[in-house]
Amino acid sequence: MASRGGRPRIGQVAALAGVSATTVSHALNGRRPVSEATRRRVLDAIEELGYRPNVVARGLRAGRSLTIGLVIPDITNPFYPVLARGLQDVLGPAGYDEIVTNTNGERDLERHALDKMISRQVDGIAFAVFHTHADDLRPVIDAGIPVVRLGGRQALPGVDLVHSDDEGSAAEAARYLLRGGFRRIAFVCGPAAEGPAAERVAGYRAALAEAGVAVDPRLVAYTEFSRAGGAEGVGRLLELPEPPDAVMCANDMMAIGAVDAARERGLRVPDDLAVLGFDDIEAASLVTPQLTTMANPAREIGRACARLLLERISGTVTGPSTEVVIPARLVRRQSA
Repeated sequence: MASRGGRPRIGQVAALAGVSATTVSHALNGRRPVSEATRRRVLDAIEELGYRPNVVARGLRAGRSLTIGLVIPDITNPFYPVLARGLQDVLGPAGYDEIVTNTNGERDLERHALDKMISRQVDGIAFAVFHTHADDLRPVIDAGIPVVRLGGRQALPGVDLVHSDDEGSAAEAARYLLRGGFRRIAFVCGPAAEGPAAERVAGYRAALAEAGVAVDPRLVAYTEFSRAGGAEGVGRLLELPEPPDAVMCANDMMAIGAVDAARERGLRVPDDLAVLGFDDIEAASLVTPQLTTMANPAREIGRACARLLLERISGTVTGPSTEVVIPARLVRRQSA
């Protein structure tokens, strides 16, 4: 049943499935509701015929590239591949592909990544911001490309925001440690406590102040968002004349590094030093002791981001910036 040249066409898929070509298109791109029975007939016909949609031609007809740019600081951090999977859950059925760029959380690389996405004419950008300033996003806005920031604060009209409740979640984590009797609670965050880490530090400080516990600035350690960074930061904290009895970390990789540092000094976790992470990556339940952490639902964040981008691209959502907050939750394990 293949057309001339051997490549089946959408009309042949429609005929075999007993539906219109428009219904086949809707079943593929997910923009209009199609019953599960109809969708299954379309997919069976596609499989039987070996049909492959011409994505390039479809994008040209729609005036789109059918690509979304994802800009992240560290592709080796397990949080971000899960977030990318959440984006793909929504973007894939809609016919979109992702272009992923790693920035190491450096402002120059973040700006370069944005320029690259503009030159590639992506239809939208999901941007995990750490150091980029609001003005750095203006070229993207001027190019008419929808942008969703992942984390941080609402900073610029025309830029949407999807994030977990970073400040509230960190406050909840600090209160959990305070209820456990800890008072010398430290926080290990990024190089300058920017992006989501800044919100988490603010929540930590607010919870301590609320409990009447003095906030010792020496207990906030600035380091890299990595396992090695967490170990280095906690190492410095443990050398203080009055070391902490508990430490909160801006992500789980840093928390694993914190456990490394404690062990190297002969300390037991949590008996001598409680450690609490953030994100609940898969490794959090695989290390020993298993990490107590704030579950930051990366896949759900990715899905929410993708839905918002598609709504902006299609014009379903217009007007002022939109903020979507995904709640985090405390996961109690063994490290705190």
